[in-house]
Amino acid sequence: LRAGNASWLLWRLLDVSVGELQPILAAYRARIQWFAAYIAQRQENASLDVEKQLLRSKVELDWLQRKARPLVRVVRHLIREKAIEADVTRYIEDVEDHLETFIEELSRSMQVCDSLREQVRSYRDRQQQFVLYVLAIVTTLFTPMQLLTGVYGMNWQDEKGQPTVPGLGPLTRDRGWYLFWGLGCTVVTILYLTFRWVLKWI
Repeated sequence: LRAGNASWLLWRLLDVSVGELQPILAAYRARIQWFAAYIAQRQENASLDVEKQLLRSKVELDWLQRKARPLVRVVRHLIREKAIEADVTRYIEDVEDHLETFIEELSRSMQVCDSLREQVRSYRDRQQQFVLYVLAIVTTLFTPMQLLTGVYGMNWQDEKGQPTVPGLGPLTRDRGWYLFWGLGCTVVTILYLTFRWVLKWI
């Protein structure tokens, strides 16, 4: 560089500038790898802030890529410049290759951010579906109890004015209590066994 002219100085400045971008990319790679390991470990229990941080990382990477693209045009213009020596031009072409690789790595990192965000959403959707599935099963199992409660509350009476339920007989205090719980638990048990062993829903 000391024995060269301004062309060598220009190449050196470009080379140092592009080289300073590599630690930035390495830092974002390490951050994205940490997010990937965290999401794989926690899955649906991942923090709600993870998706926001991934989106922020993508925005920052996109900003960095937009700032680096004009530098590619500058380097290509210098490569076509006839006033620059051929030896320097070959070194500048290496700078162009490094810069294009840097921009490609930025694009890959942004795609990984999108992929991780989709993975977080997938885990949360799966958790919500499981919760809805459990609620649906529980609601279905206890529907017969609600039906019996409605039937018992219709206040039918026999000829003597005593409370009764058609098909179940009189509703004395002891008899009605055991009849309600016995019939209700039997139906619930039958439904559970049907879901568990016949339909394979549980």
